[in-house]
Amino acid sequence: MQPDHHLLDDRQQWILTQLAEKRQVNTNAVAEEFDVSVDTIRRDLRSLHDQGLLRRVHGGAVPLSPLSPSFSGRSADDSTERSQLADLVVRSLRAGQVIGLDAGTTTTEIAARLPQTLQVTIVTNNPAAAVVLADHPAASVVLLGGTVDLQWMATTGPATVDSIRNFHLDLAIVGACSFDATAGATTRSPNEVATKQAFIAAAATTVIPIESNKLSTVAPFHVADPTETDLLVTASALDSAVQEKWHSAGIRVLTDLR
Repeated sequence: MQPDHHLLDDRQQWILTQLAEKRQVNTNAVAEEFDVSVDTIRRDLRSLHDQGLLRRVHGGAVPLSPLSPSFSGRSADDSTERSQLADLVVRSLRAGQVIGLDAGTTTTEIAARLPQTLQVTIVTNNPAAAVVLADHPAASVVLLGGTVDLQWMATTGPATVDSIRNFHLDLAIVGACSFDATAGATTRSPNEVATKQAFIAAAATTVIPIESNKLSTVAPFHVADPTETDLLVTASALDSAVQEKWHSAGIRVLTDLR
């Protein structure tokens, strides 16, 4: 018997619609919805994955991480949510802390919003953040050496990782392209994986600030399991299903509910 391609297209479109609305699909639930085998749905998900329309995870699929342009392109995008994220993180900082500040536009915004009276030590692989902090009267800044990745504006490589290991950080503020309760923190930047993981390993507390469109998505390169994240910061209120997902994974969330 020839497969019914019309039904196959309908099924795949339904899967993509569910992803857009609910940020995840479950293989067993889709199979039950269409009264087909789990293997059939796995083939659908594999096909959609291969077309670059979703990313398969254990038990189903999640949306792809949003595409990331160059650092300058991301910086030029005036993001209200990014500013809100930075404010939320800054409010949680305390005088005397030694803070690992990862690369990224959000972490650069955090550096820009540090109160002028806050005495902290910033250890960073983010040249843009170091420049922003050049005239800060109370912050001590350590810019880590290494090879500069110009797309992501980050120092990377073995020298950077070794330098991070020399610090005992109170806090690491780590950027991610995506965060999912199952897949954890992921990135599109393979060169930055080791530095991000080194920041996490060196810190007593790991904070990941992330924009809402990056939640429940997965990027290609794994950074950290959900259990390695102490605090996820988002500026958007989460719906009850997402909140339950984070809670079940043991993830503490700081959000702006104004």
